[in-house]
Amino acid sequence: MSPLFLVCSEEQGSCGMTTTNKGNKALKVKREPGENGTSLTDEELVTMSVRELNQHLRGLSKEEILQLKQRRRTLKNRGYAASCRVKRVTQKEELEKQKAQLQKEVDKLANENASMRVELDALRSKYEALQTFARTVARSPTVGVGVRAGGGGGGAGGGVASSVIGPLIPGKVATATSVITIVKSKTDARS
Repeated sequence: MSPLFLVCSEEQGSCGMTTTNKGNKALKVKREPGENGTSLTDEELVTMSVRELNQHLRGLSKEEILQLKQRRRTLKNRGYAASCRVKRVTQKEELEKQKAQLQKEVDKLANENASMRVELDALRSKYEALQTFARTVARSPTVGVGVRAGGGGGGAGGGVASSVIGPLIPGKVATATSVITIVKSKTDARS
């Protein structure tokens, strides 16, 4: 920011305010000697109240007043723009932090989801295997044979022996029937 100075010349008997802006153009505001003989920096020009500014502007021409007010407005707008930039940068940084945090959470949930899918696939495979086994058992007959020793319960084959033949393949049904016949004939022979 360029400062605003009050320049007084005793030889000529007048005072003036000058400021330099980017183009090195000097803004001169003439004042009579003894009238508000203080210099104003850009910071003072921006921070002073309107009432204080009006006191400093007394005795100046309309053009000079407009120039100073325009300078003040320009400086204030510059300050507002700077604070907006700072606010925007701060908000951007905060949003980037939130984005990083949310990305971590998304990654964590994606990993959990992947492990749950693996577990679900394993359970689904087990379920399908059990379903297949259940269908096979339901389609093929199972054989349960109880063998009882005749007479008083003594002898080598005493007690109850049960045997279950597992799932049978449809082409092997004759074999299962043969097993039943063999078991029956042995039991009849003992009796």
